[in-house]
Amino acid sequence: MKKNIILSVCIPTYNRAEYLENTLQSIVLQKKFIETDEVEIIISDNCSEDNTEEISQKFCSIYGDKVRYFRNSENIRDANFEKVLSYGNGVFLKLNNDNLLHRSNSLEKIIDVVNSNIDNKHILFFSNNELINKSIKSHLCPNLDDFVQTVSFYSTWIGSFGIWKSDFISINNFSRKSQLQLVQTDVLLRLISSDRSAYVNNSKIFDSIIPTKKGGYNIYKVFVTNYLDMLNEYRVNNKISKTTLFHEKSKLMRYYIIPWTLNIRRHNNRYTFDRKGALRIVFKKYCFHPIFYVGFFYLFIKIITDPIMRLYHIFRRSFNKRFSPPPASASL
Repeated sequence: MKKNIILSVCIPTYNRAEYLENTLQSIVLQKKFIETDEVEIIISDNCSEDNTEEISQKFCSIYGDKVRYFRNSENIRDANFEKVLSYGNGVFLKLNNDNLLHRSNSLEKIIDVVNSNIDNKHILFFSNNELINKSIKSHLCPNLDDFVQTVSFYSTWIGSFGIWKSDFISINNFSRKSQLQLVQTDVLLRLISSDRSAYVNNSKIFDSIIPTKKGGYNIYKVFVTNYLDMLNEYRVNNKISKTTLFHEKSKLMRYYIIPWTLNIRRHNNRYTFDRKGALRIVFKKYCFHPIFYVGFFYLFIKIITDPIMRLYHIFRRSFNKRFSPPPASASL
């Protein structure tokens, strides 16, 4: 094991060679990667059918053992998160989406946070300025209840997740929730619930590129059924309060379910999410929550008015183009 590696950037990937190449490029060009041995990149390929291996091997040949590539013999889906982390030699193992670009000096910023917490071993969470409360720059959550209040459903984002190598070695059954597609969230909740504090860094260090075909799973089953069931486990043992869970359901509906439902309807050709049983899934979890009826009414109005507004904008653009005066000629 290389003792001087601080950060392992661990990238699980599948059939996204083009995005992966840009992601790798955004990392290897940084001063912290070029001039030090504190950063390594690990790629775990879920048996891709495109040229992911070719792209990865190109970076391996240029940067030697600072970039390492592994290919699974079959697609193990979300169990690949544990697999890619297991290859890391760094003090801190950071998951990284294959379509997540690093901003300049991102490695330096991450390593600064790691070094600042290397003695206390706080759970580290990189929320990338995505929190609902934008005024938060950093926050130390003393318990799980405060963590859920602070980060909300962003605990499900892969790009925010990282784990100390020592915690990764000691945690039991890391991928126990892989079938729920929320492995990283389960691990976070387990670690923080064991009387650990969590340090939330909300500075902007990544840029996420939305793939041309995003989806492939039931967004409502994962983020309504699975996510809320997971939180409810900790509500039962009083690690999360009843009030916090009530407000979290409101945030999930207002800031995630409604926006994504509208987004999928408006851009159906861009997304491949499974929406089977969406209303039944949401109603089952929200039938006794007032936000459901407010949200349902709002969606109903938006679905009706959206086509009207689209026609209005088309007519307005056409009218302006037809009747706008010609540009004044330039004076000699």
